[in-house]
Amino acid sequence: MRVSEIRLRNVRSYDLFAAKLNSELTLLLGRNGTGKTTLLEGIYYLCQGTSFRGRDREMIAHDSTRAELALNLQDGQLRRASLQQTPEDTIKKSFTIDDKNSQRLLARHRLPIVLFEPDELRLISSSPERRRRFFDGILSRLYPGYATVLTRYQRTLLQRNELLKRREEMPASTWEDQLFVWDLKFAELALEITRQRREFAMTSNAQLSQLYSQMADSEHRVMVSYHSPINDDNYQQRLLDTLHRERIADSYRGYTSAGPHRDDFLLTLDGHLASETASRGEMRTIMLAYKLLEVALQREIYDTPPLVLLDDVFSELDAVRENRLMSALAGHQTIITATDLRDDLKSRATIITLED
Repeated sequence: MRVSEIRLRNVRSYDLFAAKLNSELTLLLGRNGTGKTTLLEGIYYLCQGTSFRGRDREMIAHDSTRAELALNLQDGQLRRASLQQTPEDTIKKSFTIDDKNSQRLLARHRLPIVLFEPDELRLISSSPERRRRFFDGILSRLYPGYATVLTRYQRTLLQRNELLKRREEMPASTWEDQLFVWDLKFAELALEITRQRREFAMTSNAQLSQLYSQMADSEHRVMVSYHSPINDDNYQQRLLDTLHRERIADSYRGYTSAGPHRDDFLLTLDGHLASETASRGEMRTIMLAYKLLEVALQREIYDTPPLVLLDDVFSELDAVRENRLMSALAGHQTIITATDLRDDLKSRATIITLED
């Protein structure tokens, strides 16, 4: 899958913009604030159906109520999307693929794409919530069914939390009965999420050390473990027992205190917890290895090289890691944003310079 052109209208700071993309390497160069990331966002949106920067409504330019995006693929396919702000202040989305319209981008129309962001290079030392979001993002791009289960889980969690807050408003028996119904659904979805997360941890551990060692040019062992306070043995029943035991305390808290939304992923480097002992360079290399793992897995699953987007990542890398990263991405269409880059990269790329 190769993209050949991106067009935007009334998307964030762009009134109207179009650019042709190199089938191998495109550089988007410009000072901060010139809209480089917005171009990657537009490409990502037309490939995956969501923004990686926040809510859809934020993509619409401030002085407009409608944003339009279009992407040409080298095989001749045209993809279009629009976001319309309604009089009721909601956002109506539309996608058009091969002249067929839909309100969301269907799973079969999503294209393999891997995004590198500088914030992800600091993810190891961040919060458990951000680590969960990182791994859930990878799993959702690799396995669309996981995204469906995760969305259902999040909706069930929201409904359960709302019911928890209503304990004193309802007869005790009614509250208990309704909560039990939600608990059953909650535990069923939680089991599937934790199963896929644990399986992905095992997949990671089979390949991550080699990818890291290639980037670091020396042998190292990188491992990830999935941490949940609920034992994996008979997980669904154990979670149900925990939910029942904590139901009164959770009603005072106003939220569900157990489940996959409270779990964490922990990474170790050579047997030591990376968040405590790894240097900034080592942390960056771990995350680059994870992104290269995602590239390899997407290529394997979709039987085609994914499109690779690098958003200002090189500002966080030294020349050695930069060279190894580009070598690892050989054969993939790659689009890079930066304020400036080395001359040898510029010499073999299409350069799009963005002005204020």
